[in-house]
Order: sequence, then structure tokens, then C-alpha cells
Amino acid sequence: MRGLQSEGLIEIVPRRYSIVTRMSMQDAEDVCYARYVLEDASEAGGLGQRRKELSRSLRLALEHMSAAAITDDLDALVDSDTKFHEQLIDLSGRHRLKGLWSMLDSQMGALMRSAVERQGIGLMDAVERHRQLLEAVDSGNVARLRLAIRRHYLQGFPQYEGELASAANADAPA
Repeated sequence: MRGLQSEGLIEIVPRRYSIVTRMSMQDAEDVCYARYVLEDASEAGGLGQRRKELSRSLRLALEHMSAAAITDDLDALVDSDTKFHEQLIDLSGRHRLKGLWSMLDSQMGALMRSAVERQGIGLMDAVERHRQLLEAVDSGNVARLRLAIRRHYLQGFPQYEGELASAANADAPA
């Protein structure tokens, strides 16, 4: 319980009760930014020889996410989301990077619930946002993947909207 309290997921009133808290916008942005930085660092080295294997693994995780969304199972969606992103973080082969990334796992359920509420998106919308990452991997274009990861994590936070819109315009075909 103390661990959940230190992560801001519950509030404990000693000798009385505990209540589940909603993740604040600031905490959600902080978690998203941290995950973005770690995944971006993992992709910075390129896709290497594993691109096709990575694509297959991401596609499978995406299928599981889709099934979870269809059955309105947020817990299964969060689990599939973790497996999806774990494939991306494993690309670097850096164990400490993955360890840092994994430290945020317990907050991902709260983060996804917060994102669904904050951005007004449905579970299938969350699946589609991951499809964009898969398409970037399929393209083999690391710059496209890194931009897709940035959009994936930071879209919906006002302080990044202008930057992401500019990047989208620069990335659009002429």
C-alpha cells in the first residue's frame, strides 16, 4: 500500500481508509514524458536486423489490444500495451534502460485510464494510436518511428500541441 501511495495512486488516511486517486494532469505528463524519453533512446540506435521480428511481435500485441478493446477490457488492454511497448524498449538491448522503463509499469493502468478520460478517447482509439507505431516500424524509417513515439506519448498535452503540429506538417508529403 505504501508503494502505491508513493506513486500517487492511492491516498491513505491512517487508521481509517484508503482511496484510489486519479492521476493528475501533471503526473500523467511526467510519466508520459519519461516513457517517451526512454523509448526514444531505445529507438535512436535504429531498427537493425530485428525489424521484421519486431514487426511480427508488435502486430501480435496489437491483435491482443484490439481483442481487449472489443470486449471493453481495460486491464487486458493495459497488459497488451505493456507488451507492445516492451518490444520497443527491448530493441536497444540495454538492461538498465529497460529497468528504468519498467519502474513506471505500475502507473500505466492509471495513466491509460487518465488518458481515456482526459482525451475523451475510446479503447479502439488507443489501439489505433499503437497501429501508427507499427506502421512506422514497418516503414523501417527510424526518424518516422521516433516522431511517432513522441506523438504517441505527448499528444493531448497542451504544452506539446504546437510542436507536434509543426512536426506533422514537416513530415507530411509535399
